[in-house]
Amino acid sequence: MSPRLKLVFLSPLAVPHQIKFCSALQEYYDAEFWFYETPDRTRGKWWRIDLGDKCKILKNVLFMKSGPLATKYFALGLNKQLNAFNPDIVMLGGFSIPSNVLAFFWARRNKKRTIVFTERSRHRNGVLRKRGVIWRTLKRLYRDLDMVYTTADDAVEQFRDDFAFGDKVVAGRYAADIENYFKHPLREPKPAYTYLFANRMTEIYNPLGAIDIFAAVLLKYPGSQLVMNAAGELGPQCRVRIKELGLYDDVEFLTGLQSWEDLHKVYSRCDILLLPASFSNGNFTILEAMASGMGLVISNCVLGIGKMVEDGKNGFNCAPTKDAFVSCIDKYVQQPSLLKVHAELNRPLVEPLSASGTAKFFNEILQERFGY
Repeated sequence: MSPRLKLVFLSPLAVPHQIKFCSALQEYYDAEFWFYETPDRTRGKWWRIDLGDKCKILKNVLFMKSGPLATKYFALGLNKQLNAFNPDIVMLGGFSIPSNVLAFFWARRNKKRTIVFTERSRHRNGVLRKRGVIWRTLKRLYRDLDMVYTTADDAVEQFRDDFAFGDKVVAGRYAADIENYFKHPLREPKPAYTYLFANRMTEIYNPLGAIDIFAAVLLKYPGSQLVMNAAGELGPQCRVRIKELGLYDDVEFLTGLQSWEDLHKVYSRCDILLLPASFSNGNFTILEAMASGMGLVISNCVLGIGKMVEDGKNGFNCAPTKDAFVSCIDKYVQQPSLLKVHAELNRPLVEPLSASGTAKFFNEILQERFGY
């Protein structure tokens, strides 16, 4: 029996989804995931889980530009580590990280397969980038790349056509850590529900809009509750808005989470997910809510995973306005059987997106492309 191929993945943050994906990939590859930093700075310490013996945080990493969406990393001594592991496949989490570029050059010199794992490329305001100076330069740097593995179907066109990577582009996906969510009970009819805003309190996710939506719902359905992610730069403004609307007794911030493994318990006590985002590439929060059996009311500005929610079929997908969201919530309250109907559609839909399902999917793509 021939030895398993070695795969290394360089990724910015040691988040649980990636660590569990690495574990699932062991069925097919001798895989190691090397991360530039812990999730502490942008996600919080409670995102940390055991790295195991196949994942590690790289040492001597220089942060060239700060900010949760724009950090550039340079890992000293990376070539030496690549030489020691000598992977057959080098996968890079993003094109523009300096150490990823250096790892790509190492791989080409040593005749290794190269893959870039990427989301859509967007400006800070959410507008898709075109093939300007930056992407012409990146295309030239990565002209010998073997594969662009995108995080969603609707990212393929940008990299295939706009950035001219052609048939090297495939539709991939992130792995989701959702196994525990399938154990949650189906939601029962109630006179008032508990709503979850699970995303960070940052502008694109529109937490202030979520508060306004909830305030309107509470007026119609006394006893409703809102549970909110406590992280994000708009936290102070959100607390001011809650005070102005007199919602202190009706809103709970998730400040007490101590462990990633406790996160699914938050979903189990909530009924309906709210995501009135003005823009998003797609969120695990949607998959987690679907696996949990929650109702879904999400913005039609959410791409990727958001497109799995078909308006009126397995959830509600509408404009990110107060009136549109309240109208959709009314349907869940007035037709409570929809919660069960949507849950029974959504759970089998997301089951293949787990870490083990995604590892199988990834291996099948590599077999098809490279004959592994």
